[in-house]
Amino acid sequence: MNKLANTLLSIENGEFTESELVSILVLIVSEINIDTVSGMSRTENKTPRGIRISNQYLKVKVGSQTMVVKGIRENNLPF
Repeated sequence: MNKLANTLLSIENGEFTESELVSILVLIVSEINIDTVSGMSRTENKTPRGIRISNQYLKVKVGSQTMVVKGIRENNLPF
């Protein structure tokens, strides 16, 4: 957890360049099951509304797009 805290603080304090942040983002996206609401509903054979109201997926706003992370419950993060 100490490494995570240090990394998050470094990001918050602007210690990474935009290029480094994009590299981190690309690595993270390749490691987690994240998709748009529509994409996740097609993958899971559910309706988009079912995905939106379910607490089995974390919903994160990225720009103007709502992204859904499978495997993380809605209120399970420390922040």
